[in-house]
Amino acid sequence: MKKRIALLLAGVMVIGMLAGCGGKSETPSSDTAAATTEDGGSGAAAELAGTKIAWVTNQSDAWHHQTAVTTQEKLKENGYTVDLFDTKNDDAKGLECLEQIQIAGDYGLVIYAGNVTQVDAFKKLMDSGTSVVMYSSDWEENHGVVSTWVCSEYDLGYLVSKKAAEQLPENANIVILRGVEGYSGSILRGEGFHAALEEAGRDDITVLAEKFQKFQKADAMTCMEDWITAYGDKIDGVISENDDMALGAIEALRGAGMTADKDHVLVYGIDGLYQGCKAIKEGSIQASAYQNSNDYAEATLTRIQKLESGEMKPTDVEDLTFDAAYIDSSNVDEFLTYYEENGMAQ
Repeated sequence: MKKRIALLLAGVMVIGMLAGCGGKSETPSSDTAAATTEDGGSGAAAELAGTKIAWVTNQSDAWHHQTAVTTQEKLKENGYTVDLFDTKNDDAKGLECLEQIQIAGDYGLVIYAGNVTQVDAFKKLMDSGTSVVMYSSDWEENHGVVSTWVCSEYDLGYLVSKKAAEQLPENANIVILRGVEGYSGSILRGEGFHAALEEAGRDDITVLAEKFQKFQKADAMTCMEDWITAYGDKIDGVISENDDMALGAIEALRGAGMTADKDHVLVYGIDGLYQGCKAIKEGSIQASAYQNSNDYAEATLTRIQKLESGEMKPTDVEDLTFDAAYIDSSNVDEFLTYYEENGMAQ
């Protein structure tokens, strides 16, 4: 694991409750001086509000949910409670979750993912003694204020597109399924896609269409159906920003009597979740790039332990970047075994 660590003093914050945001618990349960913050706050370091952790994300997203549950189990083994909050992919709901956490006032750490930063809410939480991490996206407004944890989104896109560049036939026509427009992860994955094709000298490849489908399988399936209507068997490849959308594209291809495999339409995804790995095993997805949920679980355990021991203050910022891994037919069995042995085969 590559760590890009910058410990900086930021603002401060508090955290709170489960009500109304779908919180689930398995256990009952910026460059600022210390004296003055840039936004006029006192900057005085608050004591840690508690040792509970709130994980706030879109729980219907397969990778985010897997990562949240993996962390919940890891922390439970070590005596900590992780409550899961569901933003339902709605940033207003995400803010509501943060406000409810603020009211509860007994969380020591919030791990948050969304399509926008909630930096003002983060600062309020920190002012009450709660450490905050925004993961899976890197926002400039967060720098020096709250911690950012990411896998290299650029590398995720680059890895699968590099494999596509090696495997796609000469003069191939491809379509690209994007995630969320304006979301930093999608921006970087898209940059990685195009950079890999360019660096491989594949100027013979034509991108027929490229569209944002919010990482949703059903939306991607509908979009792919439209592309099949427009381009038919001219489509040689599909590059997708996640496995769910890749699986949606495969369903659309099959529905049109087309085949997704190495000899027909080549499909590539990102996330390397169980269903994506099954598709790699059967040959309908050629490769996927993987961000390891365990990296986030380990980082969460380390953070709450540092906060509890006093090694870190709730106002400290620690940015981490995790390595992307690559999955294809040569190593997919080890991932499938891992999922099956750990009850994640779903």
